[in-house]
Amino acid sequence: MKDDKNLTSPQIPYWLVCLGLVVIGIGASIWGGPGDSTWQSFREIAKALGPGLFTAGLLGLLIGLLFRPESAPGRSRHQSPSAPQVAAGATFSLDDRTAQIAAIISREFPAFTSGDMNTPFARLGIDSISLLMIRTQTEALAGKDLDQDLWEGIVTPADLARTLGQIAPQLRSADVPPAAAERRTYLLNMPQMARGGLSEAWLFKELGDVHWNILAKALGQPSRLLSDSAGDRIYATFTRIQLRSSCAFGDYEENDRIDIDAGMCRYGAGLYFSEAMVSGATGSIQARLMSSFSKFGATGSNTSLFKGLPELPPDCIIPALPEVPEFGRDYQERRVEPLAPPIFECEYEIMPSHDINGVGLLYFAAYPMIDEICAARHAGRSYATGFSTRYRDVFYFGNSDADDKLIYRLHRSAGDDESVEIESSISRKSDGNLMARIFTQKVRSARTAESRQAAVHGGQ
Repeated sequence: MKDDKNLTSPQIPYWLVCLGLVVIGIGASIWGGPGDSTWQSFREIAKALGPGLFTAGLLGLLIGLLFRPESAPGRSRHQSPSAPQVAAGATFSLDDRTAQIAAIISREFPAFTSGDMNTPFARLGIDSISLLMIRTQTEALAGKDLDQDLWEGIVTPADLARTLGQIAPQLRSADVPPAAAERRTYLLNMPQMARGGLSEAWLFKELGDVHWNILAKALGQPSRLLSDSAGDRIYATFTRIQLRSSCAFGDYEENDRIDIDAGMCRYGAGLYFSEAMVSGATGSIQARLMSSFSKFGATGSNTSLFKGLPELPPDCIIPALPEVPEFGRDYQERRVEPLAPPIFECEYEIMPSHDINGVGLLYFAAYPMIDEICAARHAGRSYATGFSTRYRDVFYFGNSDADDKLIYRLHRSAGDDESVEIESSISRKSDGNLMARIFTQKVRSARTAESRQAAVHGGQ
């Protein structure tokens, strides 16, 4: 890898600064000392600082020369890192050297994507220490050292993948253990946006898809073929989804890049928990999801769903938990907790084309949107246009047939001109059964706050 002959963009400013310090130090030392009394005080300062600046620049140059990657090619070879795992993304095939190299690079440089495989390392901005780690982990995976001449001929990650195939042709996908994890990367465009920011509806759907994708892969079956021990089809069912953002969803901007990194664990064969981090330049969102499996009862109605259990494969890659985590215990407590008297309620008519999913159930992503619509009926249009979600916690307790109607109740509302918090519930009108409890916090986005300030100043 010829990073000694091609300076990367982060290295160029470093060398320029060091050279600048040397030149300035020499100039200050020469100019300092006795001279025109008008500038005497400045000359004395220059004389005092000149040697220090010169020394700092010279040391910087020496450090840069001594600690570049080629000066310590074998230092990390004696380390024995654990075998790298596959990067949490479905872009690469596990039986491909590309997947294994992508996994290694992603561990050291999370911004790496499949589109970077043919980009020279010198342009990726990977620092020298990370390059050493990448080399060490590649050697550990291959079971042998990379010859220095061979290493210097590697320019891109794709070159490294080809080299790995040459020096370890019998390497199998089993050498890279699979993980119950996934990574996805997006640029925020119109499908992912709403009202100028990140779309909460899209994010709910996408996080749900990531969760199901990890689960289906771990169970070794596509969702349409999942069944219990009796052969009855079972349906993955969300029981709780919580989103906690570092900023208002409305603050995210068009063309922002965001990454979703998710992992999953389970309690027995019935409860599945995933945690995902949604990361971007504007902010980050911590997401936690909990699901189980259901199947239809004798009547085939959405109101007759009861729990089902999938058959776990012997080599199921989803780690098992020794006990139900707090996230699940909190769900159980909320389910039996009495509701406060409502301060507002209204009826909601289900829109099948919008609210019903592909298997005829009320879509989990429709619940927070129903909450949005009904809360705005109480608080006014400014609730929908002036505030943006920052926190949402949905507890799912039941489902509904498409021809039923729902009763929305608002149990608590508190806030001021900058933020609002509400607690609400959704029930079936036909039998009054509680279907969901929803906890929401909304704040004014930075964009909305700036518009309001401009309007105030403009009216003065």
